Amino acid sequence: MTLYQDSVRNDPATLAYAQWMTDAGGQVRTAPVLPPRMLVFDRQVAVLPIDPMDTRRGALCTREEGIVAALLALFQQAWDTAVPLGADRQRETDTGLNPTEKELLKLLATGLTDEAAGKRLGVSLRTVRRQMAALMERLDATSRFEAGLKAAQRGWL
Repeated sequence: MTLYQDSVRNDPATLAYAQWMTDAGGQVRTAPVLPPRMLVFDRQVAVLPIDPMDTRRGALCTREEGIVAALLALFQQAWDTAVPLGADRQRETDTGLNPTEKELLKLLATGLTDEAAGKRLGVSLRTVRRQMAALMERLDATSRFEAGLKAAQRGWL
């Protein structure tokens, strides 16, 4: 079972690899935002980066049951809300937002900059700005502040 960010759907090489894994019997899903990078083997051993911002610093390997169980629960929660690789990303019927748009609004509402939101979503600054411009147009907003108010009024946040 492998989780990728939704942005992998826009990267031909990674998408081809994920499709190869699926064709070989693996399960691949995507989500707008993922938990920290981790590997779990046989539900008994977990490997995590020592520094999530700089994975070259090394990894932590643990067999501690409590830590492994917590990481598995975190992964399962993310897995349950993710979309299978071959499936279309559905828009919510009540808001018309896809999961990435909804997550972008949430991240910006917490005060993250466009650049920080892009990093969390695994997309470029340009993509964040393009998505936000499209959302502002849908909301008929002339400023981000107005967009935030209208998004909240519509129950999008």
